[in-house]
Amino acid sequence: MVLLIACSEPVSTSPSLDTTPKDLETQEKEEASNKQAVEVEKPVTEVAEVAPEGEEEEQAVSHPPFEYPDAIRGIYVTGHSAGGQKFPDLLKLVETTDLNAMVIDIKDDHGWITYKMEGDMEPFSKPFMKDPKALVQTLSDHKIYPIARIVVFKDSVLAGQKPELSFKNGGQVWKNRRGEAFVNPFLTEVWQHNVEIAKEAAKLGFQEIQFDYVRFPEGFENRDKTLTYGMGNYTKDQLEPRLVAVWEKKKIEWETEHQEAWAEQREAQPPSETLAGDAKPAPIAIQESAPPKPEYDAVAARVTAVTDFVEYAKKELEPYNVKVSVDIFGYTATLSEAPGIGQNFTAISNHVDVISSMIYPSHWGPGYFNIPKPDTDPHRLVQEYAKMENQKLAQMENPPLSRPWIQDFTAPWLGKGNYIPYGKREVELQIKALNEAGIKEFLLWNAGNNYTPNVDYTPLN
Repeated sequence: MVLLIACSEPVSTSPSLDTTPKDLETQEKEEASNKQAVEVEKPVTEVAEVAPEGEEEEQAVSHPPFEYPDAIRGIYVTGHSAGGQKFPDLLKLVETTDLNAMVIDIKDDHGWITYKMEGDMEPFSKPFMKDPKALVQTLSDHKIYPIARIVVFKDSVLAGQKPELSFKNGGQVWKNRRGEAFVNPFLTEVWQHNVEIAKEAAKLGFQEIQFDYVRFPEGFENRDKTLTYGMGNYTKDQLEPRLVAVWEKKKIEWETEHQEAWAEQREAQPPSETLAGDAKPAPIAIQESAPPKPEYDAVAARVTAVTDFVEYAKKELEPYNVKVSVDIFGYTATLSEAPGIGQNFTAISNHVDVISSMIYPSHWGPGYFNIPKPDTDPHRLVQEYAKMENQKLAQMENPPLSRPWIQDFTAPWLGKGNYIPYGKREVELQIKALNEAGIKEFLLWNAGNNYTPNVDYTPLN
């Protein structure tokens, strides 16, 4: 008997906390992707023997060998570029410089799987890359580390074919002002769709799965009451007990951690009313540090759903021996959480191997980090961000590796005086700032894959 197994963001942001960086997707990304043609492919379905009873099903398949570089220094590559005439030039760029990795679209910003798949995935795929296995072999031959990028919740293709998985407005699939549809992060069917694509990428030989657009649509907090959508397992009745259970566990841990300090400070306090028996109440300073009891609301539901997806994806991909990374907006790390889009930097970081903050200087509004015009000061912007992120990751018991996305494009949409042309100097200044902060890895973003020549990618060496 056999078992059939389906195999295989930038805009300017203001310092205010109720808005996200210019619609949370770079206009540069948007303009370049609009120029790209869209076609389709099919899900590759592999046939695996069912393991004898009592034995584990083997997930590993043969694919080219790769070694993790001294530090990832990579570029973004679209499915069109990977399968088209631009690829030889990109290959040459990486091979002749200190670059050593490519982040390649396996599911793109529209929602298309970028190579031909079969079976249930066929309607969601297009043959932008004719032979992905040969592509991975080429990368192995050239010692280029392959990372599969999967755009998760921005997905016009899935929303169009399965409207029940999207957000609706007046009975129709809701789209943002750029005509893009999103699918619903509350629904596990959406999770499964993306993770199945990730598993197929792992079977092709990609060493890392990078999830992008792991969030709700920008400004969702302003329209969540007017759209129609399912809540899945995130209704108040289902989620609130989970939140309280987590809080109770944290409260016990907090009480244990503060017990000794509590006792010492209580003895130093003058007599006061007792809480129970002859015990004195905890000093105010200690009480105020206790984890607050959570309350169910829309923000808690969004943050939990997004975090749960990341945790689910990481667990599902464990048998495939791949690293898992997530792209996240840089400004999210400056907040406790981004309420509209549902991203919590620390919560997501707890479930990934790599966190890739998008810290393009063009994406920060005037005044962030006290920098009047961030795009014009790439070194200081990245320096300030890295300092803040290092502090945040240092508070975690098992922090992920930091590998930020940096800017290799010019942002004229910011308006005269608010931007500068980006070239060799500006790219090197960003890398230098990261390296000075102890962050050795980075990824370069240019939506059209037109990268600046003659850049020194290891400026501190």
